[in-house]
Amino acid sequence: MLVLLEQQQIEWDDRLIDPAMQEYELEGRYWLNHFRIILDELASAGLITREDHRLDTVTDRLIFQYALSGFGRQRMRDTGLL
Repeated sequence: MLVLLEQQQIEWDDRLIDPAMQEYELEGRYWLNHFRIILDELASAGLITREDHRLDTVTDRLIFQYALSGFGRQRMRDTGLL
């Protein structure tokens, strides 16, 4: 998800989670919530930042827009992801 976010610069959580679930061939509410928690943990660690939020009226849930932080970009370089 960090690599995808680095490529997109800024993206809504559903557009980050869907490709991750497809890549690992996962489906269902459990895995959706699992990846949402991962995004929360990345944000709390300072690797990504929440830029915006809105209510998705189709799913009736709050979604967030994320961006990679400078710290996150540096950590990606340090670990060879960039």
